[in-house]
Amino acid sequence: MKIMKKIIAAWFFLTVLALPVLAITEEEITSNLNCPDQGGCTMIVVDCTCPSSLEIKDKVRAMLDQGLSERKIYDKLSAEYGREVLATPPKEGFDWIVWIALPAGIVVGGVVVYKISRKRMDENELFDYEYEKFLKGREKQ
Repeated sequence: MKIMKKIIAAWFFLTVLALPVLAITEEEITSNLNCPDQGGCTMIVVDCTCPSSLEIKDKVRAMLDQGLSERKIYDKLSAEYGREVLATPPKEGFDWIVWIALPAGIVVGGVVVYKISRKRMDENELFDYEYEKFLKGREKQ
């Protein structure tokens, strides 16, 4: 049993330590970038064929060849093109609201639905109780 725990622990640590070694691809990075074309293009860089998207793809490829990390690539591109180039807002500063709003909205909505349905159930139970009283009163007559 002890040997099994050691094997599982070793496998876990090797997996955790091996994950950072996995290389990020150009497609993974460009799928998280908006096309910076000023002509009103609203596509993601990985799918876009605008000249500006092709330029970003070349830059990302060059940065990957230099060995830059994913975070550094995003930082350089957002410094050059502005934060609008990022398809998803970073989880920092005021942008945390975007990441918190959806789960908070779901929780609040669930509580509201629960309260409303509970109130209606109570009203239905009161109606059933009054109706039973009415029927018993009629039977006595």
